[in-house]
Amino acid sequence: MILKTLVTGMAAAAAVAAAAGGVTSVALSASPAAPAIQSVVWDLPLPQAPAPELQPQLLQTLQGLAAGGSFSGAKASYIEGGIGRIEGIAADRAYRNAASEGKFPLAFVIADIDQEGGVVTANVTATANTGGTNTQPVTFVAGPSPSGWQISKQSALALLSSAG
Repeated sequence: MILKTLVTGMAAAAAVAAAAGGVTSVALSASPAAPAIQSVVWDLPLPQAPAPELQPQLLQTLQGLAAGGSFSGAKASYIEGGIGRIEGIAADRAYRNAASEGKFPLAFVIADIDQEGGVVTANVTATANTGGTNTQPVTFVAGPSPSGWQISKQSALALLSSAG
């Protein structure tokens, strides 16, 4: 009796499965052709992708500015448009004062790098050897320096005033 119930139940399940499969195939064959997918174009600009691949060059620029030497000399190539005589003297004085306070070497972290043509903006966090930390937005411009990037004159003056 149990065997008969089991066989009947399996036969009923097979019939339901076959009927469901047949109904599906009939429904599919009776439906019209599926519409073609058409692409939609919006005239909205895509957001600019961050440019993390520039981080090594930007870091080299910052390290070049934080290294020893005179701002009137080799460091001037890292600043957009160079640096004037008075600005160079002030920068050298600020550098010597910071060095005497034990703030060097500096460690830099560059985040949120965004490139638009030959201009890059990034948030730069500088940590002094003494533990002091300062974060500022910095603008870099493509230019003739060993790294291929220079810090904008405005950003250089802002960094100088924050250090002094």
